[in-house]
Amino acid sequence: MKRVLFIMFLCAFAFLISFGTCNAQPSGYGGKQEYGDSVQPRDIDTLIPEMDPAAELWLFVENYRFVTGKMIHLTLQLIWKLGVSVDVEEFNTVDLSPFRIEKVTVGERQIFNNDSDFSVITYILSLPDDAEMGIYTVPAFLISYTDEANKSSGQVQTSSMALKKVPILVETELDRDVIVIGDTLKYKLTIWHEKYVQILEENMKQLNLSPFDLRAFRISEEAEGELKKTTIEYELSIYELPDKAENFEIPSMPVLYFDKREGDVMEWEEGNTPATLRISTPAIPVLINSLLKKIDVPLEKAKGPLVYSKKDVWLRSHLPVIMGVIILISLGANEIKKLIYRMSAIIRERMAMSPLAHAERLEKLIVDFNSEAGDDELRQSIVNIDCILRGFLGALKEMRRDVVRSVTTAKLIDIIRDKKMAEDIVGAADNVLKSFDGVIFGDINRDAIKEAMDGVQEILKEAKRRGYY
Repeated sequence: MKRVLFIMFLCAFAFLISFGTCNAQPSGYGGKQEYGDSVQPRDIDTLIPEMDPAAELWLFVENYRFVTGKMIHLTLQLIWKLGVSVDVEEFNTVDLSPFRIEKVTVGERQIFNNDSDFSVITYILSLPDDAEMGIYTVPAFLISYTDEANKSSGQVQTSSMALKKVPILVETELDRDVIVIGDTLKYKLTIWHEKYVQILEENMKQLNLSPFDLRAFRISEEAEGELKKTTIEYELSIYELPDKAENFEIPSMPVLYFDKREGDVMEWEEGNTPATLRISTPAIPVLINSLLKKIDVPLEKAKGPLVYSKKDVWLRSHLPVIMGVIILISLGANEIKKLIYRMSAIIRERMAMSPLAHAERLEKLIVDFNSEAGDDELRQSIVNIDCILRGFLGALKEMRRDVVRSVTTAKLIDIIRDKKMAEDIVGAADNVLKSFDGVIFGDINRDAIKEAMDGVQEILKEAKRRGYY
């Protein structure tokens, strides 16, 4: 690991000295921040008001205005103390007339502030398409609860909510709110309106969007059910920042329209035109990254091409590359040598454990065996042959060397018999190993030794004939 880190350091040093030095001003990023008392971090539990009643209902709406054919999404948050049970089934049966309930979703119970539970209930409501324009009220309703701790029961009531059906509704969409000088910003208005509402398209193109410049303008209209959908797309850019420091924003845009039904009534009366109505979009703040504005980068043609001497080219370009290549080759060659040596050692070790290697050792021991030697020398020869024969039998069935040396003769025979080795070899090996055990741990019987040595040769011959090695 140290060698690898050293190689990486040398290579990085060799390549980095070819680059010039850059002076950077500290940006202050990551520095210590000063916090006033008004923004000191506080325990979040202190931000959650204490709950006095046993249960409470809080009602929210996505948008207080709606148009024909659009669903109304109401969110009801139910919070109740521990030990209080609420009949959530009543949420499915409440009466919200004149609104029709399209769908009710009761959320899972969750823990709130470690001493209360809460759940979120979502209502999707609708009005008939022929409903008149105007204000409609979502009525209040009651939900029952039981306080198990105080052995009491009661009801919790929602608040009523006023919603307004309007003939036109505007939705805004901005592709991003952080730009740099010269970027193109895409701003889209989606206007849902009744079919009798006419948008003054010409006015939408001539709006003053300062400090932004209008690059492109597209408008399209299509019918969707009982409504019309008018889509207006702007492409805006900013090239100069005003002198005064202020927050930039896409200004509020007026959408002018009129009621075509009113125009039909007045077209017979001379000098009368339908009243122009107006709805405004909200202003959208935009952050302009002015960093590129404050960096003075001269043009290349103004200062001319840079000329480097041959010495600088060699010292900063060619020499570091050559040094890096030499270091990589020298250190890499050494690592390759070590890898080859380790691989060859593994191969040699596996070859030494192969049945062929054990068979060659057995054949050499059989050739060198002297049946007329003294008792001690003869017993040592038998020990060597017994050890190599056990290794040979284990290698035939890919047994580990430590397993072969640690098991008894009976266990070894059972193992190689379970491995479905030829019964002739298993029986001969059983007789030979038992004879060797008798010589190693008992008296020397030269006739038994001669018979066992013949059995070893038969084992080798039969294993070779069957292609075991």
